[in-house]
Amino acid sequence: MTEPTSASPAVAPIVRSDNDRKQLPRERSAYTGGMKLKLKVFGDIPGYHMFWENDQDAAIEQLLEYGFEFVQKTEVGLNKTFVADESVDSRVSKHVGVKQDGSPLRAYLMKCTNEIWDEIDRVNQAQADTWEDGIRRGATADVENRYIPRGFEPKVSSGIRGR
Repeated sequence: MTEPTSASPAVAPIVRSDNDRKQLPRERSAYTGGMKLKLKVFGDIPGYHMFWENDQDAAIEQLLEYGFEFVQKTEVGLNKTFVADESVDSRVSKHVGVKQDGSPLRAYLMKCTNEIWDEIDRVNQAQADTWEDGIRRGATADVENRYIPRGFEPKVSSGIRGR
């Protein structure tokens, strides 16, 4: 570092009044503290529902059979953390961990039409309703090692659905 000379005068710091500070646009950091979503997808694909799925236990193959498709990188905006983790193909994927055998585990962004997603949601809701009705009736005989005190009739009341 050189000392300022008469040929290169020292630059004086800019002093701003409170009024100047209020009029200047505030610069914001991309990181605001707290948690950050690493699998964040910016935007949507009209008519489609997007879903992350890990590539293990033939889950991707099942989704393809149900009518899902891979989302291409040109279809969505992604979190900046994807830059260091790009694969050579055009499918959106992210390294998310390690499989039991030690090989890398990737999650792929899949999409399906809203009609397919609604049907999957209806099936899942019907199964949840069946389980909930069983719990409400006290039909929990399939729970291993459960404890029910003598004289106690199990009854669940969540207040949902007016039951």
